[in-house]
Amino acid sequence: MRISDSVQFFNDFPRLDKMPRLFVATSPADVRYNCIAWAFSVTNQWWDPYHVWPKGCPRELSVGAFVRVFWALGYERCVDGRREAGYEKIALYARGDEPTHAARQLSSGRWTSKLGKSEDIEHRVRDLEGPCYGKVAVYFRRWRQSI
Repeated sequence: MRISDSVQFFNDFPRLDKMPRLFVATSPADVRYNCIAWAFSVTNQWWDPYHVWPKGCPRELSVGAFVRVFWALGYERCVDGRREAGYEKIALYARGDEPTHAARQLSSGRWTSKLGKSEDIEHRVRDLEGPCYGKVAVYFRRWRQSI
């Protein structure tokens, strides 16, 4: 079953249950990576404090620990999720002090997310706020790296 067909999916993400649908699934489900890895464009590792994690960063589930991870990877905090020429952005979602999700901004200004072990979707940044992921707690940016 696709996530977009699930009643539970729309209970978790009520802002996505609008017509016309403003999100689109962009990949099949994949258990090899999660939203944190996807935020850094990694598709072959599960990133969290208990699996893959940058050296020297606190291995804990707190917004402060995740801020340190983003800083270690060259990101700085920024004011909002508006598109800025030359920058790549990530939004960190949290419920209180517990990080729950990360989304990466696309060059179009829309956002991409890996929903747990399910599909990746393209969406608007605030559309994932709700009972499952909480709210965007911090926005990060770094100068777009050349390939």
